[in-house]
Amino acid sequence: MENRAVENSAEKESRVFEVVGTRVLGPALNGFIVWVLKNAVRDGKKRLYFLARDGYFMFRAAKLYAEKLSLPVECRYLSCSRYSLRLPMFHLDKEEAMEYICRDSIGVNLTRIMNRAGLEREEQGRVLEEIKAVGRENTPIPYVSLEETKRKLAASTAFMEALVRHSREAMPALAGYLSQEGLLEGKKEGKEDALVDSGWVGSMQKTLNRLLKHMGREKELEGYYWGLYELPPGVAREQYHCYYFSPEGQLRRKVYFNNNLFEAVFSAPHGMTIAYEERDGRYAPVYTSVTDERRKQMQRLEGSLLRYVREASEALRDIDSADCRREKRRMAPLLKRFMGKPTREEAEVFGRMFFCDDVLEYAHHPLAELMTEKELRANHAINKILVMTGLRKEEIEESAWFEGSAVMSSERPGRHLFWYGIYKYLLHIRQMYMWRKSNGRKKDR
Repeated sequence: MENRAVENSAEKESRVFEVVGTRVLGPALNGFIVWVLKNAVRDGKKRLYFLARDGYFMFRAAKLYAEKLSLPVECRYLSCSRYSLRLPMFHLDKEEAMEYICRDSIGVNLTRIMNRAGLEREEQGRVLEEIKAVGRENTPIPYVSLEETKRKLAASTAFMEALVRHSREAMPALAGYLSQEGLLEGKKEGKEDALVDSGWVGSMQKTLNRLLKHMGREKELEGYYWGLYELPPGVAREQYHCYYFSPEGQLRRKVYFNNNLFEAVFSAPHGMTIAYEERDGRYAPVYTSVTDERRKQMQRLEGSLLRYVREASEALRDIDSADCRREKRRMAPLLKRFMGKPTREEAEVFGRMFFCDDVLEYAHHPLAELMTEKELRANHAINKILVMTGLRKEEIEESAWFEGSAVMSSERPGRHLFWYGIYKYLLHIRQMYMWRKSNGRKKDR
């Protein structure tokens, strides 16, 4: 009976993946890649770097189109992560490094913060003794206390010395890998290249540009993104191209979009890039391991996604004739329904996928956690805002895909979805207001 139950569960997952992949995720992936390639050709780009791991399916789809339509664009897959790029750069700007290391995330604690800085277990023990936090290393840190934590660590000699040492040690291999992949050729040969990624805040592009400038590259990389909520300070807005939403607008799309679900779905069958090593004269990425279940999930999704892309590519005669705006309008309500109000079956299947919003990946938590009515209510707009501003002392149980959790956990999910939607409206309205106040408006193609 147990084997039969497992078989039925796998069959159900395959069926739901196939339906959603064909009707929602396939069209979303296809529309984005056609937009990227159309704009890249128009902009004279000769090489596109698809960033791991969100860019894995994007890379596969783009290669298919580029070969079928004989596009003058080379597609490459760049193995990297926020951790693998940032850790080698921490010693170049320690103040900025501390801002990044002490950022908020679900379940953030001192151990996770020190892991972000590359500290080993013994080094972490010395830091805990110095800041008098032994025994509290795994205690969650509230958002309002992160600034105090940052000050304590910045004042810790043990922490800062270890941070700088690990950063310097990691730089040569990263520089070797980026040079090997052709990212310095723009300086020597005048090649036009750009990045492709999911987006959200655009920090990877800024990090890569700073790193490449340090290595001697003069021309900055541009980027094509699914969507951007905001941008890092000090970057040129015209170098960041947005498809589905931008910092300036598309409010409703942002409210009914879940970037955590997007990342869980559009991922690679390999682990996260944590370092680089030299093997027989070449540099290779070092990946973390992934479970067999995760690998099989990605392979199932890959089948339905690329099948849709392959069929869509057969109907496209040339990239210039693609109507990207029409495709986006057609796809938006499908994506909104799936992400913002999934069926119970969709929530159960996709909610089981693993997700971690930290720089490094920790214990495998479901994308959509089962929650009590009390926990669901705690995520309603007024309570969540009071807690985030420190006006109410309460720990909120969060879910990476709250909409999926509400549908799975409540007999009446509609009210929870309504109040959580209000919270997201207020969050993005404030975010957009602050952006427009500082940067004005810009329309994307």
